Amino acid sequence: MTSDYHFEDERLPAVAIAKILPKLSQQELFSYKRCYLGISLENPVFDSRSLRAILCWASERFEGCLVIVGDHLRRFNERILNGLDGPEAAKAAEKIGDLFVVKTRGLFERFGEGKIRLTRWKEHLQSGEYGASSAIIAGLFASDGEFRASVEKDAVSFVRRQQRRNRSLAVGQAEAIELCCGYLLEEIAVFSALSERGWRVELYPGPELRVLTEVAKGKYAGVPRGLKERISVELKVGAGARHKL
Repeated sequence: MTSDYHFEDERLPAVAIAKILPKLSQQELFSYKRCYLGISLENPVFDSRSLRAILCWASERFEGCLVIVGDHLRRFNERILNGLDGPEAAKAAEKIGDLFVVKTRGLFERFGEGKIRLTRWKEHLQSGEYGASSAIIAGLFASDGEFRASVEKDAVSFVRRQQRRNRSLAVGQAEAIELCCGYLLEEIAVFSALSERGWRVELYPGPELRVLTEVAKGKYAGVPRGLKERISVELKVGAGARHKL
């Protein structure tokens, strides 16, 4: 399939599907017309070439792609790693988002808003779907021990990754895990809200969270409808993506 968007000045990395949850055929997946891509500002995969490759890949296969810069969400990381308080953490996180938007403005202008639309995290916290999903997920976290334990395992994995990278925590480990749980609960509530608004297919160049893998397998009956209907597509970019799909 040929893209409408050409980047003749450089050879872009290959992009391929690594996994779809729940399991679907490619034909079923691409029957959906819209997708979204969350931008983690700490993920090196979102450098300019890889991001271009992912956006080209998405534009070839979907009629619309919503790109969400996870800047305001990063305020939890600013507290964990830099010890900033709430307002200062949010300010620092959004400043990094500002830099990303400036850096990538030319790229998104080349696509235009018809196919690819750039948004920022904070606006997705304003919808009624988010409020409803957030309340349900918070209730499940408080009442369902298995769900809570799964979220906490994802949080512990994040903390351990930082320690393996020799990044010191600015707060105690227990507080870091609690803050990371807050990050994850907000993130999956936004995913649920997006799904309810018709953005069911998520693209991401990395593995799915443990808790969302379990949700995709039908483990938690009490999760919001949006999470039950959501489709997660793990992408491989670069050397691991030998076969374009």
